[in-house]
Amino acid sequence: MERILLVDDDEDMMMLTSRWLSKEGYDVTMKTSGKAALSFLDENEVDLVILDYAMPEMDGPDVLKAMRERGNMVNVIFRTGKDESDIEDIASKYSLSGSVSKAEGKKKLLEVVGNLL
Repeated sequence: MERILLVDDDEDMMMLTSRWLSKEGYDVTMKTSGKAALSFLDENEVDLVILDYAMPEMDGPDVLKAMRERGNMVNVIFRTGKDESDIEDIASKYSLSGSVSKAEGKKKLLEVVGNLL
């Protein structure tokens, strides 16, 4: 069973997304902050990280950068609430695997996740 780390400061969105992924057979761990995600990744291996792009204190790009600096090269997808203009720059610089707008919903997210796993 593939393990996914889901990181989002919006707990309602995180719970909904977790249900979608769990129903597809993925083992989902949820964290509400970038710092919590990094601590978890220091001690655990996952097959995919789904990161909220905009979070307080430590946003998705900051988490991705910290992961890469620590040598963690797991696939990472950003979930965005809007069109983020700097995703392409971040993607090339830190090996981002993809991004999905929250507005694109369940079908698109599961498609992108399925293609990576």
